Amino acid sequence: MDSFSRTSWNRAHAMATASVHGKPGKLTSEQTAAVKNELDAILNSDYFSSTKRSSDFLEFVVKGALAGDCENLTERSIGAVLFGRPIDYETGTDAIVRVRANDVRHRLASFYSEHHPDSRVSIYLPPGSYIPEFHWSESGEPKTPTNARDAGASLNLETVEGSSAAIEIRNQTVRTKLTKSVLTAAVLLLSVVAGVIIFWRATTHRDRTLREFWQPLIRDHGRVIVCFGNATSFWPSESVRQALEKGDRALLENPGRITVTRDDTVTVGNLRAAVSISNLLSGYGIANELRWPQEVQSEDLNRSNAIFIGGLNNPWSMSLNEGLRYSMKQVQTENGPVWTIQDRRSPNQDWSITAPYPEASSVDYALITRVIDRERGRVVISVGGLGQFGTQAAGEFLTDESALSAFERTAPSGWEHRNLQIVLGMRIDGRKIVSPRILATNVW
Repeated sequence: MDSFSRTSWNRAHAMATASVHGKPGKLTSEQTAAVKNELDAILNSDYFSSTKRSSDFLEFVVKGALAGDCENLTERSIGAVLFGRPIDYETGTDAIVRVRANDVRHRLASFYSEHHPDSRVSIYLPPGSYIPEFHWSESGEPKTPTNARDAGASLNLETVEGSSAAIEIRNQTVRTKLTKSVLTAAVLLLSVVAGVIIFWRATTHRDRTLREFWQPLIRDHGRVIVCFGNATSFWPSESVRQALEKGDRALLENPGRITVTRDDTVTVGNLRAAVSISNLLSGYGIANELRWPQEVQSEDLNRSNAIFIGGLNNPWSMSLNEGLRYSMKQVQTENGPVWTIQDRRSPNQDWSITAPYPEASSVDYALITRVIDRERGRVVISVGGLGQFGTQAAGEFLTDESALSAFERTAPSGWEHRNLQIVLGMRIDGRKIVSPRILATNVW
């Protein structure tokens, strides 16, 4: 096996056996071969060839399903086998499997939006599940009808029509009954149509402001890059860890080796904002994919719409807001660093914190920016807080109809087609966001 070790695969394969995605029926050898060919085509595509982790993930779950290992395609088992987590790790606080699965779903959606229209089978990873489904085209399905409805579809239409005509001539009573049945069906159909229209209007009204904010992306139908910021992590060596546990004061003189990483971790606030926005885009039928900042190139942004999650920890967010009315900065003062959102028109007005997470802070602030770049035909949005709670609150704001409606009430006419910035403020009670509110806006 190329993408991950055969030892890991054998370990997962030996755990248990189950039928492919529930009990839909055993695949034939021909269908199994078709699924494997489709998997190879997907893994060799541009959407997966550049990301080893997502490729490993998809290959693992598809081959596990084909082997009958569905009972072990769980978050915990995947985390242990693919990502080296202990088998009893805390899945509630370690979201590595959920993040990677969401990325795989979006890459699959992008792949099928542009590739393989004539494929016999498509591979789908349902939301909330790690067991893939295999959707067959007509050419890939058995020709024998599987239920009465399918069998009825093969009846000769001319025979049915001829029989109906003969019955109508022979029996006026039957025709009367048929007429009543048709009228009844028509009334029921009209009732259903009316219900659908009412539901559609109610649904449209319910998310009207949300749609207006996201309309530039919905109308464009283009792929969206969702880029979330890095979190800085400090990993002590084993000797340093043991000394810390013992409270060894010698660490003050010889702190030992500490590794700093910025490319494999993300804060919970950034993750929640990214997933919320990604799910909303998927609900509107917008293909999107999650990336680290290091995976985004300027050439990508020239071709794609983009959403940057995070503030000071995302260089693309910082670049977008630089030169606009509201921007984020880290300022060194006599008392230490200060993280702030500044207003270029009112230099004395700023919103600042001095202790970002993990230090305790009672407040946080966030900046939302949407720029419609008509010259290059793209939309760029940044959603970032000074701390992770501000980023989470901003992500929730952009996926909440009532929150955006509060902005709309004071926004100038035509805001949905213009550039805009929104500054949010909120209290932080422990790890809970309290009373987020709009502090300032700018529409141009």
